[in-house]
Amino acid sequence: MSRSSSWSLAALAVVLLGCGGVPKPEVRLASSEGAIRGAEEAGAQSVPQATLHLKLAQEQRERALELIKKDDNHRADMMLARAEADAELALALSREAVAKEEAQKAADEVRALKKRAQ
Repeated sequence: MSRSSSWSLAALAVVLLGCGGVPKPEVRLASSEGAIRGAEEAGAQSVPQATLHLKLAQEQRERALELIKKDDNHRADMMLARAEADAELALALSREAVAKEEAQKAADEVRALKKRAQ
């Protein structure tokens, strides 16, 4: 075996060993769960766009749990990041819907007060 082949094999072994040792994404598991729970508590199920992103987040988290069982922690971490992002988007969309609803109610009240004052 030539010297360059030995170096190539050694480099390949280092890369393979490095990829296999990715720890379970415990922190990301907890943060994605919290983001999903936050979206649910904010009423994401009652806002169509938010519901879609909440469902995506839940599905991605489930897929990540399957990947963890297969010891594919790197992909699981990436999937959990996507789940967290979708849950945060669902939360933002829920909050936006609530804010729009409250603004509409306030505008309606102002119109009603103006009518009474006339």
